[in-house]
Amino acid sequence: MKRTLFIFALLASFASSQAQEKLSREECLKYAFIVSADLKDLLNTPIPTDPDVKRPAGIKDEGCGALVLPETKLAQAFAGIGKEVVPVGQLWMAGLLPMSEGQAIAAEKLRLVRLTAGDRERVVPCFALGARKDANGGLEMLVYGKGAEPLLRLPLKAISTGQEVPIDLSGERKDDGNGVLTFRFLGKYEAALNVRRTGQE
Repeated sequence: MKRTLFIFALLASFASSQAQEKLSREECLKYAFIVSADLKDLLNTPIPTDPDVKRPAGIKDEGCGALVLPETKLAQAFAGIGKEVVPVGQLWMAGLLPMSEGQAIAAEKLRLVRLTAGDRERVVPCFALGARKDANGGLEMLVYGKGAEPLLRLPLKAISTGQEVPIDLSGERKDDGNGVLTFRFLGKYEAALNVRRTGQE
C-alpha cells in the first residue's frame, strides 16, 4: 500500500529520562488523513476496528514517532466491556517497536504498512488495540500485530484525570536505552507500553 509519507517523530535518542513533545492538533490530523487514505488497508486489522480519524493524538522527537486513533465509539466500548475483546483504537509507529520481555517484537509478527514519498519509502507498523476483563476481573489492553492472537497484554489501571482527546498519548525516554508510551483512555484508564528504537540492539 502506497501513500504520501510525512515522517513521524518520537524518541530519537534515549540518553536520559525525558518527556516527549506532543504533536499539535493540525499535525495529528495531517498524519491521520495519511494513514486513512486507503480505507481497506486501514480497516484490515486482526480485530475489527473503526478508528475516529478526527480525534487522533501523537508525540514526536527526532526521526521517530507514534500516532493513536481512538475507536469511534470508545466510551460505549468501555461501558460494556466484558471478557470478550472490544476494539479501542489503532497505534501507528515510525522508528519504534514494542517490547516484550525486554526484547523488541520480531518484524515477522508485525502488520507493516509501506509509505512512499516520491522515490523514498518507509515501512511502519500498525497495531490494533483492544481491551477486555482479565481472569481476575481487572482490565487489560491488548496489542495486535498481524495475527489473531495479541502480541501483548498490558494492565489497564484506573485513573481520574481530564483530557482533550479520547486517547491521550505521552512518551518518555529512559536511561536504559528504551522508552515508554503511556495511553490514557477517556481520563479513566491508563496503560504503559515499553518500546525500543528501530535498529537498537
